[in-house]
Amino acid sequence: MSCSTKLPSNTVRWHGRAMACLALAALLGPDPVRAQGLATAPVGTGDASAATVDPTAVHFNPAMTAYANDGGHIFLGGNLVFGRIRYQREYRGTYQRSDSLDFALPVDPSAIDQGRTGRAEAVEARPIALAPSAFVTLPLGDSGLVAGFGAYAPYAAVIDFDDDGPQRFQLQQATIATVFFTPTLAYRFHDAFTLGAGVSYVLGFAELSRVQDFATVSDVAQALANPPIAQANDFGPNAPVGVRELDVMARRIVLRRGFAHAITFNVGIGSEPVEGLRLGLTYQHSAPMDFRGRFELDMDDDFFTQDLASQGLAYQPRVRGDAVLSFPLPRSLRFAASYDVSDRVGLGVDVAYTFWSMVEDFKVTLRSPDLAQPEVGIPDTTTVRLPRRWRNTLGLDGILRWAPRPDLRFWLRGGYRQAASPDSTIDAASPDGDRLVGGLGGAYRVSGNVSLLVDLGVQHVLERHVVGSDFDLANGTYNMTLVHGGLSLLVDLSPR
Repeated sequence: MSCSTKLPSNTVRWHGRAMACLALAALLGPDPVRAQGLATAPVGTGDASAATVDPTAVHFNPAMTAYANDGGHIFLGGNLVFGRIRYQREYRGTYQRSDSLDFALPVDPSAIDQGRTGRAEAVEARPIALAPSAFVTLPLGDSGLVAGFGAYAPYAAVIDFDDDGPQRFQLQQATIATVFFTPTLAYRFHDAFTLGAGVSYVLGFAELSRVQDFATVSDVAQALANPPIAQANDFGPNAPVGVRELDVMARRIVLRRGFAHAITFNVGIGSEPVEGLRLGLTYQHSAPMDFRGRFELDMDDDFFTQDLASQGLAYQPRVRGDAVLSFPLPRSLRFAASYDVSDRVGLGVDVAYTFWSMVEDFKVTLRSPDLAQPEVGIPDTTTVRLPRRWRNTLGLDGILRWAPRPDLRFWLRGGYRQAASPDSTIDAASPDGDRLVGGLGGAYRVSGNVSLLVDLGVQHVLERHVVGSDFDLANGTYNMTLVHGGLSLLVDLSPR
């Protein structure tokens, strides 16, 4: 199911799965990929914004499609993305040896792992992916209405780490993709104003694996502490570093083939108050995503399968059942302005504010009769949370356009993105940071109604050194650079 080249097992490996290939559509174009939160895939080309009149306005601002009422348009595009991501964990806490069994502090000094300190071996990814997107707009007679439709993926995260890397308690592999299918309708109700709206069916796909540290699970802490086991422990969500990351408590969990379905909408307004100046404002609503699939939990350790059987705790080596991965897609506001300085030169500004703070955590709910351990009070349903606590972000881009001939135009784009992940929850699953973005591209009309568009872009995350990660889970240094190349066709269906 992979759509990218697999890297050696001692590196981080990014791969796309069948649905994720579309979900990665245009990973770095007009909305350069933001690894804050879910990686935000670019849609369209590098000069697109909430004030741009082309079919990708179905996503950016449906109101702008009303200005294209002289004929239909079709946009078909694809992007090839290359990147380099590097993470080097730094151990700042005091750990016992991973094969030790001290479940409560203080830890026996002889059990302290003197080697687990300072910087671990770095892990690195060199991702490559190819992804398409498609849009169409069509005027509805002389009514002033313009209909549109788009299939695109504004949110996607695909990452694959080495199973035994220092990040395994954060994440091993994940594919999370959301594809939007959006019909829109726009109306030019005044010479200077347009309104537009779209309703999106969101199809999500998720697969996820990580090593779950059972030292952080409340049900396990209570089961061990209560009779008949009565084992003192410091386990639970706030377990200290000294009792974390023990081999016996390191249980791999895999979520497979999780699908989610949701409905959301976007609305926008467009304005052309004077000739050559266009303004656009759009709102994208949030969408609750519940990915329902199956899970497998590796409990194949004597401690869980037989050592405590006489006291009522005995799991099957493999526990399987139903799983739900839940998190919301954030709402966002976008404002853009585009001004034609002359027939050849144009300027633009694009501002986006994304409410990533809606994503408090990724919640995984597991349900299986094989989970239940009634004699020690463990139910058949449990919840595991991966805290995110992301922050709202602001992005600001400037755009320069130049058209030396009527059939040829170029654009140059540059901007800045804020990081969404705080130091407390950043990890290799979302290698986030403040970043600089840039891109250039061009469009050439190869015939009377067909234009070829080429786009190149880059973003660089400023090196981020983290020392305040919760429970020392993800302290260390993060680096990321992504480069993309895009090729698209724009077909003008208007009569000539």
